[in-house]
Amino acid sequence: MNRIKGSIFFSVFVAMLGLMLIAPIMPPLIRELGLRESHSGLIISLGSITMALMAPVWGNLSDAKGRKPVILLGFIGMCVSCLLFTLTLFGGLHGWLNGGLLLVLLIVTRGLIGGFIPAVLSSSQAYMGDVTEGEERGSGMAIISAANGLGLVFGPAIAGAFTLIGLLWPLYFGIVIAAVAFVVSLLAIPAAKPVIQQKPARINPFQPGLRIYLLAGLVTMISIVTIQVIGGFYFQDQLDLTSEETARVVSFGLMFSGAAMLIVQIIQMKWLKWQPKPMILLGSLFLITGMGLFLISTSLAVYYAAFFMFGIGTGLLMPGFMAGASLSVSKEQQGGAAGLVAAVQGISAIIAPILTTTLYRVDKYIPFVLIAVLVAAMAIMMLGVRKGKGMISYKEFQENQQEVE
Repeated sequence: MNRIKGSIFFSVFVAMLGLMLIAPIMPPLIRELGLRESHSGLIISLGSITMALMAPVWGNLSDAKGRKPVILLGFIGMCVSCLLFTLTLFGGLHGWLNGGLLLVLLIVTRGLIGGFIPAVLSSSQAYMGDVTEGEERGSGMAIISAANGLGLVFGPAIAGAFTLIGLLWPLYFGIVIAAVAFVVSLLAIPAAKPVIQQKPARINPFQPGLRIYLLAGLVTMISIVTIQVIGGFYFQDQLDLTSEETARVVSFGLMFSGAAMLIVQIIQMKWLKWQPKPMILLGSLFLITGMGLFLISTSLAVYYAAFFMFGIGTGLLMPGFMAGASLSVSKEQQGGAAGLVAAVQGISAIIAPILTTTLYRVDKYIPFVLIAVLVAAMAIMMLGVRKGKGMISYKEFQENQQEVE
């Protein structure tokens, strides 16, 4: 992994880490502040909305102004907004802020965090698109996906470790790591000219080629968020566990998923170097298998196997839809496409918690069945994609690059 790819990996990892540090500490903080449980969901959901809205904006801005300036701005924004969010919580815990004013300030500052994180995510993915070409794009996006996966796994783990010192310590760490990432990006990421020299290239999420990969991304991220949201409830109900036992089971399960994702993505980067379509199709098969194992068994060992299958599936799907989206647009649209991919992540964080917890109240098996059906439908649509109807060949990609240059 060269310097550019390594710094991109670190940037994405820190951005996802910053996002995931908050979720585990919100429930106890909300109770300490005297707010209602529903307020926690409101604060996190509105942060996801700003993430979804701002991701395309940052992506297009990176096309026009350059990747590095937007990444640096993203880390500055993360650092400052996380500091403001922490100060608001500190004021609430010490009785300086309360009631409606406290809630509004928490929503605004959390929204700022959600608004700046996609500056890093979308610009980093677009930069990876700049430095890799068709046959290397899948392995390049596997680096992005590995950083995403590690952030998703280690964020809650690091937050849990720091809460042994105090509830706000995960946020102190988030401020420091964002500042460190700014310095690393400043020194390690080479400056590059904006890819757009005149009028920004328009990008439509429904344009042929791009839409199928955005759909694959939405389904994949809904699957990941669903497991994170309802997994604990399901395993506690199925295995009759205590709260402490449930936390351990879910933690180990997510570790198995994270390990599987990392293994698959290393294999993809080093040896397979598959194109997007086969990655998505094989990943779908593994993910559906994981959902089936969750549904048919009440054995802890089988559940861990299901987590591992789920990790293999998402480990193939994530670089698959990222690389597919990148290859389906021109060089001038890399930032726009990366912004839409980041927006899909934010949209999934809005849809999945509300939808799957509602369905879980109806029947605990429905969310897993829904994921399997959505993934199967997406895979069938991917099977129907032919040249000229949703994908461009590597030769066509090279021709596009030559036209731009």
